[in-house]
Amino acid sequence: MAETADATDIGYGTLFKKKTGASTYTTLAEVVEFEPPETTIDSVEFTHFTSPERWREFKPGMKDAGETTLTYNLIPGEADDDTVNDTIENGGLSEWQIEWPNGATLDIKGFFTSHSRATPLDDKMTGAATFKISGKPVLTPAPVTP
Repeated sequence: MAETADATDIGYGTLFKKKTGASTYTTLAEVVEFEPPETTIDSVEFTHFTSPERWREFKPGMKDAGETTLTYNLIPGEADDDTVNDTIENGGLSEWQIEWPNGATLDIKGFFTSHSRATPLDDKMTGAATFKISGKPVLTPAPVTP
């Protein structure tokens, strides 16, 4: 069995950041769970009346960068909750960046499709949001260390 690569890591240190200027970002401070986007490709059927041996035929269609979801420690109306809420209120597309512990980044553009808040009796309050990605995400590998 192969050994685990030295470069693998846990998610601790992953950042979800909103682009606020040409090269400046504001980091959501208390994200506790994050699910990166899942890219999918549509399948388009091209079956016809004489498809070989009655097998359906397909070709790849459009790509979809999917959605990303995050959960954060909730301070109602402040901090991360305020950033997500303001982004929804402003409407339109916004730019974000995911930065992993090894320094790799994923730049995405899109909009929030949902935002919720949980206030349990005997546990921490949390906020959750789903972000729909529009267009092609840009993955920048981690810097190579000599």
